Amino acid sequence: MTLTLRTAPEAVLIKGAVGTGKTSALVAMAAEKIAAGAAPDSLLVFASSPDAAAQLASRLEAAGMKGVRVTTSRAFCLEVLSAPEAREATGRDPRLVSSFEQAFIMEDMKVSGLKIKRLREMLKFFYRGWTELSGEDPEWLVTSEEETVHEMLKASLGFTRSILEPELAALAWSYLSSHEDALSAVAVDHVIVDDYQQLSRASQFVTNMVAKASVAVAADPLACIEVYDSYPYGDGVAELEEAGAQVIQLEECHLCGASLHAAKVLAAELGDADVALGNPNGLDAALSFAEIPCDTSRDEFQSIADRIHQLIDSCVAPEDVFLLVFNKQWARQLKRYLAEQGIAIDGAFDGRIAAGDYRDYARCAPARVITALQLAADPANCLAWRCWIGFGDYLGNSAAVSEIQSWAKDKGYSLLEALQALDAMGSDAASLVSGGAGRVVAAYRAGLQVIAQVEGLSGIELVRRLVAAVDATAPASVQETIIPEKVEEMVMAFCSPIPGAATAKVIAATVTDRLTDSHLEGCGGVRMGTGAHLVGSSPKALLVCGFDNGFIPCRDYFDTTVVTLDKQEKMHQADTRFLYTVLGKATEQMQVSYFTSIDLVGAERLKLKVDRIRLKNGTRMARLTPSEFLPVILPVE
Repeated sequence: MTLTLRTAPEAVLIKGAVGTGKTSALVAMAAEKIAAGAAPDSLLVFASSPDAAAQLASRLEAAGMKGVRVTTSRAFCLEVLSAPEAREATGRDPRLVSSFEQAFIMEDMKVSGLKIKRLREMLKFFYRGWTELSGEDPEWLVTSEEETVHEMLKASLGFTRSILEPELAALAWSYLSSHEDALSAVAVDHVIVDDYQQLSRASQFVTNMVAKASVAVAADPLACIEVYDSYPYGDGVAELEEAGAQVIQLEECHLCGASLHAAKVLAAELGDADVALGNPNGLDAALSFAEIPCDTSRDEFQSIADRIHQLIDSCVAPEDVFLLVFNKQWARQLKRYLAEQGIAIDGAFDGRIAAGDYRDYARCAPARVITALQLAADPANCLAWRCWIGFGDYLGNSAAVSEIQSWAKDKGYSLLEALQALDAMGSDAASLVSGGAGRVVAAYRAGLQVIAQVEGLSGIELVRRLVAAVDATAPASVQETIIPEKVEEMVMAFCSPIPGAATAKVIAATVTDRLTDSHLEGCGGVRMGTGAHLVGSSPKALLVCGFDNGFIPCRDYFDTTVVTLDKQEKMHQADTRFLYTVLGKATEQMQVSYFTSIDLVGAERLKLKVDRIRLKNGTRMARLTPSEFLPVILPVE
């Protein structure tokens, strides 16, 4: 079955390589619409990520276009599915499953009996199929095994009324396609989409279908990397052309010479040597490029700090400097060092509250408090209840939940409704529904007690009372091993800042955002993040930090006992595409720094590629090599 892209009567596709001014062209188009009499609220602008949306919103406002809404496909789809009619039609709540919550969904899926590796691969197949709207094809699932597992996954998500991120846009598209009144309620006259190739196919379909009069899209098919949407759909650019979009090709480059050179050579590596990247000003790449080799990681930290001070002293605003990093653990060290040097950093939140073994009450204590907070904010949160009743059991009580789900299916119950019914049944639940129902009901009742204990509380007092109440629900032997002060410290850090009057709902909203999104906090200062945070930006100075083998490419890439040759080739192509996308961002200068020595323990912890090991003052030191991509992007003398 072939789906036809539903787009607006007027469709414009702006194509161009990195740095050719595609986003500026979109801003100019928006200005033209406003100048022609369009109201700001008749425009809807989509960006590929929250960080890109923030940057685009600033550009629109700077161009005098206040009131134009800028969002992401994810935020828009969640809003569509939050309507009561949508909840009723889909059987879901607008709630994404976070990484640690997904562990419980996975436990429920293991009941299928499939081997873990086979199950994971099948789930990836489903996820990609959802993003590409394959579910509309009745022949999408070939084997009965695939059909059974897919039905099982959908049933599990329906039982918890939750949504996996790859499923979100497809759900919204399906709902809007079958409910014209709902589509009319959210449709706008003019839609503008930046970095179209970084959206999933389902997101692309959604952004097109809500445009009534016109849609303007900017895309670079070569820059198709995963930023925010799972499985970005580069072929969607060709689909839009086939739908009759007017194509505007941009070629004039607005990058600095170093970024221009890097983009050209990396495009050639990808087999697109003819990529249109003109250099009308005859920019010399060497003048805007700096290579800074360092002996140790700390030396590199200092060189980065020195360079930031130089840039700020030369009147470059801190927000116009971007530190591109490749390893989270190393980035945390860099951020701490720069803070010690008095340099403010605008980075992504780096809480690790979800880390922990949900099978062990003591090790998952912070995650249990966060889950209890979600329940306090919304006692009808089926997904949070699924996690809550699974903590402390080796299999997350998946066998009992499976039996309860089978029993509830005929009655049309959600998980919460099933728990309420089991609670009312009392001791009869074990014999009538499941042998594990007793454990599940006990956990449910304990959760209700926790919710009652914090009712009406707010701010820090709410969090502290939650920690104590959740601790009390663990077995007495476990409570002795839990350090409440440590748990409280971790939870406070994850929820901060916590205003004194903040209710459970307000604090839980912050937690949900941090569990399901990764974006810069917007606190001001030098921006630092991964490539996903850089997309949508055009910093004056791009500092590429830790450009070492092991960080990029990753260490496994070099080990042919782990990675086959054909997979190695795919990894190289993916890294090349990634670097093409992110290195082509600097408008004035680009600096690349790396370090060549670290103690062996540190190298293993950071998963760096070690070339040699030598003994220095009784310490085993690892010799490192700068990324194999460095010779590729170095400006030609």
